Amino acid sequence: MKYSRFKDQGSGFKYLALLAIAVAVVVATPIIFTFYNVLSVDVELWKRLYDTRLRMILTNTLRLLFSVGILTALIGVSTAWIVCRYEFKGKRIWEWALILPLAIPGYVLAYAYASIMAPGGVVQILWIKIFGATITMPSLYTFWGVSIVLSLVNYPYVYLLARASFLSQNVSYDEAARVLGVSKRKRIWSINIPMAYPGIFAGIALALMEVMADFGTVAMLRYPTFTEAIYRQMTGRYDSAGAAAIASVLVILTFLLLNLERYFRGRKKFEQTKGKFCRYIPKRLGLKSTFITITLILLILCTAFFAPVTFLVKWSIETLFEGGLDSRFLRFTYNSLIVSAIGATAAVVLAVPIAYLHARKPNLLNRAIYYLSTLGYSLPGPVIALGLLLTTSLLLPWVHGGIILLVIAYLVRFIPVTLQSQDSSITMVSRSLEDVAKTLGSDIWERIRRILLPLIKPGLLTGWVVVFVDCMKELPATLMLRPLAFDTLAVRVWMEVSESLWEMAALPALMIIITGLIPIAFVINRISSGIENDVKIT
Repeated sequence: MKYSRFKDQGSGFKYLALLAIAVAVVVATPIIFTFYNVLSVDVELWKRLYDTRLRMILTNTLRLLFSVGILTALIGVSTAWIVCRYEFKGKRIWEWALILPLAIPGYVLAYAYASIMAPGGVVQILWIKIFGATITMPSLYTFWGVSIVLSLVNYPYVYLLARASFLSQNVSYDEAARVLGVSKRKRIWSINIPMAYPGIFAGIALALMEVMADFGTVAMLRYPTFTEAIYRQMTGRYDSAGAAAIASVLVILTFLLLNLERYFRGRKKFEQTKGKFCRYIPKRLGLKSTFITITLILLILCTAFFAPVTFLVKWSIETLFEGGLDSRFLRFTYNSLIVSAIGATAAVVLAVPIAYLHARKPNLLNRAIYYLSTLGYSLPGPVIALGLLLTTSLLLPWVHGGIILLVIAYLVRFIPVTLQSQDSSITMVSRSLEDVAKTLGSDIWERIRRILLPLIKPGLLTGWVVVFVDCMKELPATLMLRPLAFDTLAVRVWMEVSESLWEMAALPALMIIITGLIPIAFVINRISSGIENDVKIT
């Protein structure tokens, strides 16, 4: 009995496709509507925006991208090289510890250091003891202050991808060059580093996209960029047309970075055509070299994670003893947990039909649906919030001021995370299982429910956890779309810091970090097991 692999009994596939199209439309509409509003912006407004805002924020953003790109490359590539090419005491611990800064949102790290370096703070007291009061202490509220903070929280992207690239290299090329008399330093710069270029540049592109999407860090440290300008234009001046114009420029820059990252990911193919693949054997370091290496890693980790977290723990304990764990804090925590759980569940459930069609029937329509559904993750929260406000004010004004709009924003922003996880999980499930069930008369919904979902449960759980944590950390979209008096932990950190109530912001900030450690545990588990599913090298 012959039948087409993708020909289904009844109209199950049609309804599945309609559901997938509906989700893709919801995700893509805010972006499309933002550009639609830009078409109505007259030339005079563009000139005024360029003279008053665009010229400055474009320069600021490009300078920030360049500096963060250099710093993340230096930190990420050097640490990746150390853990891949050398063996030293405690290497397994340091290897996963270098990922920990991913758990800290940029605005939390900025808040922690702004508090530590405030007048009368620990750093100022130490500075005066060492250098005296005559030498002015460097300020965090500068270009370099913002650059360092954003580099510290984003270097793990470069570290993870560079590490995976170094681990995938064949030692045979290096040995052949050594036989030909090439020096070690030249082999590193002419063989090892160039072979890792795709991974390194892909990691840098991911870090820079996070910089483009950042709002809390630049706003707290008073460094105007696109995201901060969009938020001020919308909430301070109530100028939706001007905000849409600024957002359109940011979207174009973001898509350029996104395509750059995809370009390098697409080129990340190194094939062993002859001979046997042999990994590098890490060189054991001596006592002095081990001390220097661990000191370097500890310096990075203390600056990026341990020092700020230590102060947050100290302030949180003081807040607890002063009665900070009251009904208000519990309400903020409950709001964060419930809205994040709803957003994560909606993303996981609605991603299933899109991921299924893309994995099982990858025709032009389904690939287009999948691509449209992934647009939101590359866009900053203020752009998505602006697009939703513009769309719903015209089409669905009744959703304004409700939790529905906030959940939709989370869906648009983070559904690509679970889409990737589900797509890879479905691809690994044999089609023959569904084919057998189809010959027995089961429809598409039954096959998905009884066969596919149980088999891809780990991918579903991973996607849910990551989206949940991302929703907990999301700040600008929550600020712009949350219902009246509906504060989350991220919003409370922002509001307390805005009022310079440093200690009051510590407990919600610490809760966000603790939540952010959950996906880090997933990554650590994969690294410990030698499974590089999070950083795929082909």
